[in-house]
Amino acid sequence: MEQGLRPDLMFALVAFVGIGLTDFIRKKGSIEGAQPAQYLLLETLILLGFVGAFALLTTGPGFMPNRAAAMYAPISAITIGVGLLALLHGLQHGQGSVVIPISRLGLSLASILSILLLGEPVTLTKALGIALSAVAVLLLSM
Repeated sequence: MEQGLRPDLMFALVAFVGIGLTDFIRKKGSIEGAQPAQYLLLETLILLGFVGAFALLTTGPGFMPNRAAAMYAPISAITIGVGLLALLHGLQHGQGSVVIPISRLGLSLASILSILLLGEPVTLTKALGIALSAVAVLLLSM
């Protein structure tokens, strides 16, 4: 019996490519003199149009955020804004091969918080992955 790629892993791989390309393009922009706040504002406006069109196509013209989106989206908008502004300033002053991996330790933070606060199961594989990601970032930043 043939099994296809799990949807969660497929989306994760697309995110990996998209976010990786985005970080590289951000570094290239910073090398060429893009100012962080202006860059992020323009990026956000374009993203708003892109995501708006996607929402319209997938949910129709009567789009109305549900309670969970209305409650958590404003909080994550602030945290991603702070994080992206810090990332863009870091890229202006440092090497992408150091700044980007350190910023991606946020993935380990999200994993730890999911385990501690959301009750996701802890496995040896997850624990090793989190530990090895920290070691990898440490090695890259030396």
